[in-house]
Amino acid sequence: MHRLFERLAIWLVVCLVAAIVRADCEIPASITGTEAQHAYALGRLSARLEGLDASVEELTIENKRLLRVVIRLRDMDQRPLVVGALRPECPEAELVLKGRERDQRQQDTRWRSWVRWLRPREGAPSVLLPDGVLFQPPLADQKQPRFHVTYQRYETEFGRFNVGSVGFGENLGLVRWPAQRVGDGWQLGINGAVFAIFNLDAESLDLLNADYFIGFPLEFRSGATSARLRVFHLSSHLGDEFLLNPQPGPPVERINLSYEALEGLASWERRGFRVYGGGVRIFSSDTPLARWRGQLGLEYRSRHLGDNRLRVLAGADIQSWQETDWDVDVSLKAGLLIPNPRRLSRSIQLLIEYYDGHAPHGQFYPLEVRYFGWGVAFAL
Repeated sequence: MHRLFERLAIWLVVCLVAAIVRADCEIPASITGTEAQHAYALGRLSARLEGLDASVEELTIENKRLLRVVIRLRDMDQRPLVVGALRPECPEAELVLKGRERDQRQQDTRWRSWVRWLRPREGAPSVLLPDGVLFQPPLADQKQPRFHVTYQRYETEFGRFNVGSVGFGENLGLVRWPAQRVGDGWQLGINGAVFAIFNLDAESLDLLNADYFIGFPLEFRSGATSARLRVFHLSSHLGDEFLLNPQPGPPVERINLSYEALEGLASWERRGFRVYGGGVRIFSSDTPLARWRGQLGLEYRSRHLGDNRLRVLAGADIQSWQETDWDVDVSLKAGLLIPNPRRLSRSIQLLIEYYDGHAPHGQFYPLEVRYFGWGVAFAL
């Protein structure tokens, strides 16, 4: 049975990646006439701005596609809220936010060098504790901070067994520096998580392993391009029940797996698809470990499915670590995202997953495992 689910998961990801995607920002074909199309777009955008001190000032529509939106703001501090509300509605349209009129001489004499786009716009200072992130964490990466509960059916060389996997973690932006273009900029944040796995076949649901993670990401976004540079610490701890009670598999001797590393990832997005890549360099470790790890991935997020804002998600993540002789580890995830209609960064994700490679759990990394699972994740 699990092989059937495994094939279904792979088939779903391949189909989503190969699908011909209809671009966002399109006006339904049933709506004809310039005035009707403008009224439709104005209604959708105004609904997204409900509760904010902002209004739609100008729309540009060509060939039933929304190309440009001009928003008038009375409070420029609401820029991140307006961007967060409108971007999911139409990510490819040009979004222009207008606040108080600036003195033309000040605009003309402003420093015009290659670092101009790094500087916050007048009326748009740095934002403390901003909502959301500039670099979206890879969906299928097993070690991205998130809240989740997942059932996993493991297949190993020493048998099959059932595992419960949980994660408690989140990403928090500390300060954001908006760039010249709306939605772009730099952001410094903090993220942390605990990842734990339990033996569901044991009478007491033995804790097998817990990984503790904390990182400090510096994120960047410019249009469809985004990147993240992150220093992080990860330490792994075997569960007491694992050490005391008989467990499947060969005996495992406890080691102090703890290290600090520098990660760099960059991504590019286009019409719902996203490709990313990068690597990790371990620069400090309590246990001798090879230093380099590479990572590549491909993701897809559908346009909103009707007025309920549901979206289809799919992701494939491939990693290779020097410590395991550059063996390839493959992780696939796909499912449905259910967002909060008022705060799109908050959502519930119903996911199925497949993994084939070295165990992504602490000091179990020498073991080769394969598993299929399903669960629910929460973005807060």
